[in-house]
Amino acid sequence: MSFRGFKLFITYSFAFLFLSCLPEFLKNSTSENSETDSPSALTILQDKIDAVLHPEHNHDPELLKILAGGDVMFNWGIRDTIQKHGEIAPVEGLKSLFGEVDFRMVNLETPVVASKTEESKKAYIFTAHEKDLDSLKFLGVDMVFLGNNHSFDHGPNGMVETLNILKKNNILNVGAGKKLPDVLDPLQLSLKGSDLRIHSVTAIAEQAHYATPLKSGVAPFLLPSLQASFFERRPPMRRGVPYSPPVRIVSLHWGVEYSPFPTPDQRKIARALIDSGVKIVIGHHPHIPQGIELYRGGVILYSLGNLIFGSRNSYLNHNLIAILHIRKNVLETVELVPIFGKFQKEDHKIRPVQGKEAKEFLHEIAVLSSELGTKLRVEEERAFLDLPTNSTLTPASKRKR
Repeated sequence: MSFRGFKLFITYSFAFLFLSCLPEFLKNSTSENSETDSPSALTILQDKIDAVLHPEHNHDPELLKILAGGDVMFNWGIRDTIQKHGEIAPVEGLKSLFGEVDFRMVNLETPVVASKTEESKKAYIFTAHEKDLDSLKFLGVDMVFLGNNHSFDHGPNGMVETLNILKKNNILNVGAGKKLPDVLDPLQLSLKGSDLRIHSVTAIAEQAHYATPLKSGVAPFLLPSLQASFFERRPPMRRGVPYSPPVRIVSLHWGVEYSPFPTPDQRKIARALIDSGVKIVIGHHPHIPQGIELYRGGVILYSLGNLIFGSRNSYLNHNLIAILHIRKNVLETVELVPIFGKFQKEDHKIRPVQGKEAKEFLHEIAVLSSELGTKLRVEEERAFLDLPTNSTLTPASKRKR
């Protein structure tokens, strides 16, 4: 028996013996505690077992880890790999990485429909089917951004079908399917003691695809209107407890395809968002990663590049996944993981870049970030941006993952 097999045997044997010896009042504590914040004995045991079997998971009760991934669609090389190797073959290599975090969100740049219903003469029209969501569910994806230039590729009927299929598969979404101004409203979440407000908008789309006050569509980037959606009633103050505003995240579809640099206008826009109270800007659309900027305590990820994307061309580079470390509404660290993206003749099987290749790529990102006035710390196969508020804390890369 292997060491891992022995460890599994011991762990589950202990769990069985522990539960069999529990007094009845403890075994029934799950239902009794349902109206309180006290975890049951069974919940505590399950957490301890998970900590042994999956040390890579996040076991800090106050640290929220959010994974942000790039563009996702299932055509071209991805479709070839699915047909050749199976539905989850393109993403099997990402399973462990996605298991490290508490919440996962990606940019879904395709409608999800039963059949093609193109209502556009666009050069590129993407199509995904409900079965393709198996890849996202395998990775545990919790939410998708829909504010982009492909969500409306199959018109309003395709948009409605996409929203229904996502709901059926328990995948949250934001950024499309409503009229203005409601389409600009954030997805509101409370996770592990942190409050989140997540928006998704696009500066690139066909005019007919944008939401208006009269019709639904994708969320347009309208800075004053978006800023107006940031206002919300402050909750009643509790004595001795300072108010901590929610962490506001904006996914913005923008930029120049295959350019490693944000434009001057993008930098102005991103900084205006940070000045308006946004903590994290996540860029999509260029299909390759760009630098990261730290500005007045906010983080601007100008482009993560692709995540699950079927392109094959010489402009492609590796891509980035960002892991946001948030503790009680405070962004402490941004962790960057390089993801394979230089697909040419081989199958599209996405996995973390490793070894020397990972370090060289991360140093490229560090150089791009330095040109934006931001210093990244590269350690082995990951890079870190520690925010000033984290200066007295243990660096995220040194904590147990």
